Amino acid sequence: MTTIQSTPPASAPDLDPPLVKGLPLLGSMLDLVKSPIDFLQSQHKIYGDVFRFNAAHKKFVVLAGVEANRYMASEGRDNFSSQETWGRFLKGLNCPHLFIGVDGDVHQFQRKLFKPQFSKAAFKERLNLLIDPIEALMQSIDDEEVYVGPFVRNIICKQIGMALQGVEVTSQQTEEFMTTQNTLLNVYMLGKWPKLMLLNPRFLISAIRSNRFSKKMREDNKKRSAEQKAQCPTYIDRLEQGAEQHPEWFTEGDLRAQTMLPFIGGVDPVGGTLSFIIYELLKQKELKERVTREIDAAFSDGFPSLEKLETMEDMKGLILETMRLYPIAYAMSRSATQDFEFGGYRIKKGDEMLVYTVANHFKDEYFPNAEQFDIERYREPRNENKQGAVYAPFGRGPHTCVAAGLAELQLMVNVCVLLRYMDFEPAVPLDKVKVEFIPGPFMTKNFKIRLKSRKT
Repeated sequence: MTTIQSTPPASAPDLDPPLVKGLPLLGSMLDLVKSPIDFLQSQHKIYGDVFRFNAAHKKFVVLAGVEANRYMASEGRDNFSSQETWGRFLKGLNCPHLFIGVDGDVHQFQRKLFKPQFSKAAFKERLNLLIDPIEALMQSIDDEEVYVGPFVRNIICKQIGMALQGVEVTSQQTEEFMTTQNTLLNVYMLGKWPKLMLLNPRFLISAIRSNRFSKKMREDNKKRSAEQKAQCPTYIDRLEQGAEQHPEWFTEGDLRAQTMLPFIGGVDPVGGTLSFIIYELLKQKELKERVTREIDAAFSDGFPSLEKLETMEDMKGLILETMRLYPIAYAMSRSATQDFEFGGYRIKKGDEMLVYTVANHFKDEYFPNAEQFDIERYREPRNENKQGAVYAPFGRGPHTCVAAGLAELQLMVNVCVLLRYMDFEPAVPLDKVKVEFIPGPFMTKNFKIRLKSRKT
């Protein structure tokens, strides 16, 4: 087991973590851009739980494994800051207090403010807000070919709009949100794209329209009566409450960005996972038939309740196994707030770090035959996802995804409705479909399927 000390003793060796071999000037940039998960996993096998690499002008220290996950969530939590790594993104958006990029009192206040809105329990009596958008779409399709990326993003965006914001969102608005978000992330957060991309006409038009929509959502929400807000509180209601209590943490720029945060944090992660689920079901016909049988049985008295959804082991196993093998939040970008020791190596204050939280997902010692897709892992007696700090599809530590409950619920609803109403087959050879990073993992744009109504 890795030895960890948050405060190095005077006799501790001042050893830098081992450096990954890379190209002159570029370092490991090409491998990192091509597939960061493959890169991190391959180097983790070579160098262990602590190593560093260069990517062009940037330098990173990687912490990985069970002990890294435990350390980040417990005694070492104060050694990690998100403000430095997210600072460029927040500055670019002119929102200095955006929830995902701050620490301390500001983050704790906002996390407490928003968490109830994103919990599964919040939708016990409002499950229809997630069901209706995808059910209406499925009932409108008889026989149609669709590109999976835009298709699933549109579903998730409509659900977030209805369930959290109380608004209807069009497919065009969905693509404008994604263009705006991914351009800003790739320019400011990841540094993959030059700032020149901010002058791209497509980005400029998308950003203007997205900002207008954000403003309109807030204006429309103010027109709702006190009774409406009490009966069906929205995420924007929470924002207004926060602004009343701490106006210094909710500037105009903060409010504009925070209004769009559910779309920013939900559409690509949940949509990406749903695209991987569809891909695996196309690869495994027997698995698809098995999960469909369970779903059909659950629909005997109409759409399953939240309690019934929680008992559907095949469907839940499908989702959990997809998140294990295709993790969206595969690493957490942080900076060191002070010098500390991890695994016998000195991490220096200011070091940029990647905490590779899903390293354990691919290890046979925790998930036997880890490369095999196996939905049986998550039920008695195996319960392989309940091994301490091993399974971490939503990150670890103070910034663990606050909307994890809602994300799981969305996936359950969408898998149920999709398989209940639709049969589908690939409209492009599956060996031509790959995983790309935009910036998170998603199936490539050529992933196309034919949807056919099951006429149930």
